[in-house]
Amino acid sequence: MDFIELELIYVHLLLSLLLFLPPLINLYALLFKTSHTQKLKFLALMAPAYYTFLSASLFSGLVSWAMLRFTIIPEVFIMLILWLLIFILEIKRHKKQKLIQVESNPNIRLLFFQWALRKYLFDICAFIGLFLLIL
Repeated sequence: MDFIELELIYVHLLLSLLLFLPPLINLYALLFKTSHTQKLKFLALMAPAYYTFLSASLFSGLVSWAMLRFTIIPEVFIMLILWLLIFILEIKRHKKQKLIQVESNPNIRLLFFQWALRKYLFDICAFIGLFLLIL
């Protein structure tokens, strides 16, 4: 491979590694924060960072794929499908959180926190699976 292609793939991997941070921080908040307000605050604080890292990894991945002349490889399609799934689920989580912020029923909030916990565990498992697939 050409030096530039290797550097682009290296940058893509570094940006993709940053995708672990928001779900890990959100898992910490969901598991160890006791107040619903604190949990919602952490989730709201990390949402822009997560969207930024998702878009940066998508952009760097598409640039890397373009440098490889859009060669059809299964790993790329798996990455795109998982990225899209994670992005859609994050948007759903964000919309649900907007509704939960005004909800006074603690049981409904607990259901949301359980759903968010499963979502972030899925995200981390997907990222680990992708890294194992590539390595």
